[in-house]
Amino acid sequence: MDVNGPSTSHARAHPSDGAFVTFLSTLKDDSLDELYESSVWAVLAALRACDAIGKQIVLRLSFVSGGSIAGAELERWIADGDAGRRATARALGRLSRVRAIERVVDGGEAREANAMEVDVGTRGRDFEEDLERGSFVGTIRVRPAFAAHVRRALERGFVGLDADGGGAEGGDDVVELEVEKKVPDRATLSAYAKSKWEDLLLTLTGASDAFSKPGSKVSGRLDAQALFRAAGLTTSDASGDKKARKRNAGVTAEGFRFLLTTAQEQVWVLLTQYIRDESRTASATSAISFLLRLTFQRPGRAYAMTGVLSDTEQDVVRDLTHLGLLYTFDVKKRWYYVPTLLSSGLSGGFASDDGDNRAMVSAEGHVIVETNYRVYAYTSSLVEMEILRLFTRADYRLPNLYVGMLTRESVQNALRAGVDAEQIVAYLRAHAHKQVRKKKPSVPGTVCDQIRLWARDMMRVRSDECVLYCDFPPVGGFYNAVVAEATKRGALLWRDDIGRKLTVRADAHEAMKPVVAALKQSLGDT
Repeated sequence: MDVNGPSTSHARAHPSDGAFVTFLSTLKDDSLDELYESSVWAVLAALRACDAIGKQIVLRLSFVSGGSIAGAELERWIADGDAGRRATARALGRLSRVRAIERVVDGGEAREANAMEVDVGTRGRDFEEDLERGSFVGTIRVRPAFAAHVRRALERGFVGLDADGGGAEGGDDVVELEVEKKVPDRATLSAYAKSKWEDLLLTLTGASDAFSKPGSKVSGRLDAQALFRAAGLTTSDASGDKKARKRNAGVTAEGFRFLLTTAQEQVWVLLTQYIRDESRTASATSAISFLLRLTFQRPGRAYAMTGVLSDTEQDVVRDLTHLGLLYTFDVKKRWYYVPTLLSSGLSGGFASDDGDNRAMVSAEGHVIVETNYRVYAYTSSLVEMEILRLFTRADYRLPNLYVGMLTRESVQNALRAGVDAEQIVAYLRAHAHKQVRKKKPSVPGTVCDQIRLWARDMMRVRSDECVLYCDFPPVGGFYNAVVAEATKRGALLWRDDIGRKLTVRADAHEAMKPVVAALKQSLGDT
């Protein structure tokens, strides 16, 4: 299976899509078809990532002969006038991006091109263009493999779905009492996952190398630094000088933005790169299928590994244990894995706009922002303190309290590093203390507005590469003629009529040189 499509960290995603939908939309058509044909879990995960209207369309068409419907007939399903048509167009667009549906034109050929030839952000937008034309055109069809798995899941009541080639058995194992006794309680499991993930993020920021320390009980197959570099989160020298890492010298603008996203988004960014590793492409279908099946398994419940999972799947379990997504243990030489909260909800489709997507980022909010720009964070998490240091001035740090200040300098330093103002505001709101969440807004409006104003301050000055033209004769029309010609060509950036100076775009300089020489000769200036 070839999964080497465009990287999700660099591909331009549709603005409403989360990391999981973006990942699916970047796979090649033949790769995704292979995944859908071999794994019911991939189909169910893609369906779960769609909104209510999208699910309704797929469920209806999966039981229609041919799995298709004419665009004109689809119009009859829509209620609420223009608002309903817009919502339906958005739903169809997302279904198209995960390749659950395709539009069929005359002759029975699919209208969509290969995923590698379609921009990730524009795939599916032809349904929105239909709104301007007044109706949905062509025939819309659910892909046969997708529809078949949906029907089978509904007919079986979502029980025994691993049979008939859907994957290795083990999703519904009866766990022995002795095994249950070794499963950590919810609090312990949550603390384990959070500790693992924080070590990973601290390694990214350079504040710690705990994640990379040798001697771990887990297999050393997983190279965290390679994942960071492949995802564009760090530069190639991020693993070099320790002092440089502590200054965040190796963290890219994408890396800073990554730190401010939800844990769910972070997990998928790294898992995408994990799957794309060339050494794993031969068994990528099995790896992806297992990852998606994992999203339907219950956190805190033990599932058998030995004699149940394939070698590829067992390798994936070891790597996910290293990341904190799974907890493993053995009983009488038989190994078991337990999903943690980090692994739940990986197939959530929407960008983080609700509390569910914030699992494992912060069980309870801890940040209080005052109108005087003072920030208090009641947390003992080193990662959360490091993130706050990205855009605040650190004043005090106690074992369970961080005190900082939002200043023009601290915010603009973060903006220069690649963080945008809305990400800062969203982070403060998402992590607001439970007491301040009771009032609206949870972050003072004056503070949010000031952060945006500081961002706009940086947009007042634009820098362009240019060439300075000066030393014009004090008399004659040579200077004015050159200014007129530069203006005509759209190359003029700045002029000083008193000092008789001007600057032109650097890329226009070569074209301007013969023009200036000709003007100089024709006007007789020396």
